[in-house]
Amino acid sequence: MMIIGAILISVVSISCSSKAAIETQKSAPAAIPKLPVDVKVVKAEALNEKEVIAGSLVPNREVAVMSEVTKKVSSILFRDGSYVSKGQVLYKLDDADIRARIKQLSADLSLAKINERRLHELLKTETVRQEEYDAALAKLQTLEASRDLLHVEISKTYIQAPFSGKAGISKVHVGALVSPGIELVNIQEQGSIKIQFRISEKYLPVVKTGTKIKFSTELNELLHTATVVATEPGVDMESRNITVQAIANNPAGILKPGMSVKVHFNTTSNGAKAFLVPTQALIPNGKGYSVYVVKQGMAKMTPVAIANRNENEATITSGVNNGDTVMISNILRAMDGTPVQIVSNK
Repeated sequence: MMIIGAILISVVSISCSSKAAIETQKSAPAAIPKLPVDVKVVKAEALNEKEVIAGSLVPNREVAVMSEVTKKVSSILFRDGSYVSKGQVLYKLDDADIRARIKQLSADLSLAKINERRLHELLKTETVRQEEYDAALAKLQTLEASRDLLHVEISKTYIQAPFSGKAGISKVHVGALVSPGIELVNIQEQGSIKIQFRISEKYLPVVKTGTKIKFSTELNELLHTATVVATEPGVDMESRNITVQAIANNPAGILKPGMSVKVHFNTTSNGAKAFLVPTQALIPNGKGYSVYVVKQGMAKMTPVAIANRNENEATITSGVNNGDTVMISNILRAMDGTPVQIVSNK
């Protein structure tokens, strides 16, 4: 009987222990499974975004040479398409009538000088009146002014190059009668050349006077360097673009005005930093984009600003910090505060 009682006591004890264990299991909360994710630890990199737009080459200086007087062309002193120097005489106009007038005036001027000297001596002895001498002096001065005017007129018969450059094809020949407003020849300075292009108003902060740009032509893919020298004072109200001019050296004369060019310039300021992440890390929303940053084992949704993106990568300019851990997988299964487990760091 004692043995049977001991067995019953043991059975009751085991039953109570099992029941207590079951109750403990029911009262303990179930562990939440962690979401396995791949991540990328972002590091700040120099931001070097570029834009390529179309532009044109224009002459640094260009002038249509014209005559200031109506005269016949007596000689042409340059070859079509040749390089000319500043001050070089290009056209000589007929000046026979002006020289004849100078010769006649010279005789009158000599007589006026003699008369002025004679009356000046007589005035000292009060032989002539002051009014007589004043009239003689005024006539002398008038003749001298006329002589100077004729010399100016004769200088206009020598048509010179205003600067060194390449002359085009002469539009007149010897014997042609030219007059003001008629173009004789075109001259372009080709030692340097300007690049003209238009950019969006959003790039105004990065394209300023002194900014370096690169450009290439249809001749080849060789990149040339130019420096921005000027911009229009205002933005076009219709296109919201602004015209920019840059200047480049052209010692060999290979670059010709009128050629089309591709302009390459940085759209970011010097020293700008950014973070590159795979595009699948981005979460679009009504205000832009967000990413999940892993902090203390949980996913935290963080708004970000991006500068650019392509099929593979996005450039984040703000919202994350150097060394942050950004989720790049299982984005759709995550929520703000979801526990995560890092599987790999890419």
